[in-house]
Amino acid sequence: MQSQFKLIGFDLDGTLVNSLPDLTLSVNSALAEAHLPQAPEELVLTWIGNGAPVLIARAIAWAQNQTGKTLGQSDISLIQERFNFYYGKNICNISQLYPNVKETLEQLKAKGYLLAVVTNKPTIHVNPVLSAFGIDHLFDEALGGQSLPAIKPHPAPLYYLCGKFGLAPRQILFVGDSRNDILAAHAAGCPAVGLTYGYNYNIPISESNPDWIFDDFKQLLGIL
Repeated sequence: MQSQFKLIGFDLDGTLVNSLPDLTLSVNSALAEAHLPQAPEELVLTWIGNGAPVLIARAIAWAQNQTGKTLGQSDISLIQERFNFYYGKNICNISQLYPNVKETLEQLKAKGYLLAVVTNKPTIHVNPVLSAFGIDHLFDEALGGQSLPAIKPHPAPLYYLCGKFGLAPRQILFVGDSRNDILAAHAAGCPAVGLTYGYNYNIPISESNPDWIFDDFKQLLGIL
């Protein structure tokens, strides 16, 4: 392993896994129960990236705006609860790994790199997703939205990795598809790769100034 990097960190949704279809299904199942309109997938895409509570809050706000309804807190809480139910039920029904993800992760592991997932996704769902795609054994750490007091774009998860594995920030490369990924990495002092195929609120990842920009996951092997 001839590299300054010892650990490669990865976002999950929009980076390793295309979870948009299942997230859209879960959002719309919860909205339908409340007799609210269905959100198109391309709109749900713009709500992803800040964790499940923010995702469903954006969906509820949109639905209220569409209908002119003002929902009470009990109604909102019920929709949130039902979303969490459907989210757990539909976690990997339609989701797929992006092209070349599993093969590239296996090659990186074989080269001796430590691998970690750092996602804002609810912690309870992280390992089930990794297991469903047969890649859980490749990771030395998996951090979700409730693993630590702060989530991306806060650098805390990356500081945690530095501490746990005894690494300097420059020894960690972080790979993600959104502005929050790049902000977290750079705030911690870690170089970052931005992937163009993910979500990022439909904003080009280049605007977040990652150190590298790749269109295909396997391009990581060119710098590692």
